[in-house]
Amino acid sequence: MSASPNERFLCFILAGSTCGSDTSSRSAWLEESFGKFSIYVDYKDLREINTGFDSFEALDLLSTSQVAKLTLGSGALNSAALINMVFERLENGNSFQNAEEFFVALTQTSQPFEKRQKMPQRRQQITQTPRLRRIPQSCKRSAAARSLRPTGGEPRRGVGRGKPNVGALSSVFDHMTALRQQELAPVLLGYLKQRRASGSTCGSDTSSLSAWLEESFGKFSIYVDYKDLREINTGFDSFEALDLLSTSQVAQLTLGSGALNSAALINMVFERLENGNSFQNAEEFFVALTQTSQDLDINPVVRDIMMNRTFAIISLHFADFATDDWVSWFTVKLTLLLPSLTAEMLQTATSHTDCGEYHIIVGALSSVFDHMTSLRQQELAPVLLGYLKQRRASGSTCGSDTSSLSAWLEESFGKFSIYVDYKDLREINTGFDSFEALDLLSTSQVAQLTLGSGALNSAALINMVFERLENGNSFQNAEEFFVALTQTSQDLDINPVVRDIMMNSNLRHHQPSLRRLCDRRLGFLVHGETDSSPSQLDGRDAPDGNITHRLRRIPHHVRSAAEVCDRPVARVP
Repeated sequence: MSASPNERFLCFILAGSTCGSDTSSRSAWLEESFGKFSIYVDYKDLREINTGFDSFEALDLLSTSQVAKLTLGSGALNSAALINMVFERLENGNSFQNAEEFFVALTQTSQPFEKRQKMPQRRQQITQTPRLRRIPQSCKRSAAARSLRPTGGEPRRGVGRGKPNVGALSSVFDHMTALRQQELAPVLLGYLKQRRASGSTCGSDTSSLSAWLEESFGKFSIYVDYKDLREINTGFDSFEALDLLSTSQVAQLTLGSGALNSAALINMVFERLENGNSFQNAEEFFVALTQTSQDLDINPVVRDIMMNRTFAIISLHFADFATDDWVSWFTVKLTLLLPSLTAEMLQTATSHTDCGEYHIIVGALSSVFDHMTSLRQQELAPVLLGYLKQRRASGSTCGSDTSSLSAWLEESFGKFSIYVDYKDLREINTGFDSFEALDLLSTSQVAQLTLGSGALNSAALINMVFERLENGNSFQNAEEFFVALTQTSQDLDINPVVRDIMMNSNLRHHQPSLRRLCDRRLGFLVHGETDSSPSQLDGRDAPDGNITHRLRRIPHHVRSAAEVCDRPVARVP
């Protein structure tokens, strides 16, 4: 088989003749060596017979396919200056045909593309010409599938033309910058809104929302606001396309679909969040959820599900949490769910915190204290106490050496301090036998403080105690105080002056409740005896019967008392 002219020529070169390849002008060499036939010579062959042919000197003499190979091999994809030279060459003559041939050659290479930022702008200038409108539909689809693939760009108009472009753009979505992705999404949305306004459904009446979303936006759908999706497709409040939604769109669907009151729907939401990077998905979901202005009324059962599934995701990352992460999750993202935090979850979380981070969690839980059940409040308090005892055992004061006991109690327990036994408070903070934190103590703790502080022998201290009891529901406070006081096993030795203050304070502040016990009930209050047995007290007197029972424990006699029912209280002989 005889050799081709090109092969014979190459053999001649390889035999040792430069045949002009050492000329200083590559343009002249190309013209002399091939003439107009150079357009049919492969660029790698040109470089083989002229080693300096990787320069741009002969650019105007190269065919568009040769320009594409020069672009690939010269570093032009990383040089704004060189790529501009390339497009200046493509714009000579039939720029559209040149551009198409260039990108056909470019996309047929097996080497990866690294830099393409300057290319879409120049290509757009070429393709946005009157000639584009005269190109057959099949050619446009070919251009969308081939020419747009390396670089991305805006789709052309028209339903039939737009959808193939969406598919092409979506295929290179991962190669675009996030900014470019976000810039293109509104163009697609604007097109569909315009078509809808003109009466075209553009596929929005398809039975499959997933297919519609994929065809209409491709991967760019994650940058479309959920309300816009619903505007152009009224059936988009279902969960059919859940797997195609971004996490922020999932949050909007959650808010608008009733999922916060449906265990089945919220489980579907979390199955979607658990796909892929579950931690990032959960974080983005709660950021979007907490940014809504609407009041969120979450069904307690649903809230428990959300807390359980969220905690299962984020707890795996606690060991890597910095202080900012504890702040972000417990004071912002999880605020809605914290009333469902269990003692086991709290134990897990605090096992990864230092004292400062522990205080962050306490503050967050205290902020939702009133939204918890009483049982949940009581379950969490021992976990907080256990953490502080453990820290103290390991040598950390965890703030117990602060000069302010009130601040320490607030930071260490928050509102949960009312469920901590007073002896435990004294154990982890030895200075807690003072009255500084009196306003933060529960009435049962006030009773324990009263017993252990010498207040029963100090008029000044007992007055402070009753000033505390008079805050809020004074009758309930007094009742709880005397319940705790009478349950002690220690002998009560009350100074007579203090005893008078205690009795006078009770009679003075509870006179409205005690007034109906006048006459035959009064002796029951002071002496602990009455002309009626306790079983004869009617329902209205039951609360007063309780408190008089507590008051009976104040020993033996009262030297003075306030007047009740506008007459002196009978003294006990």
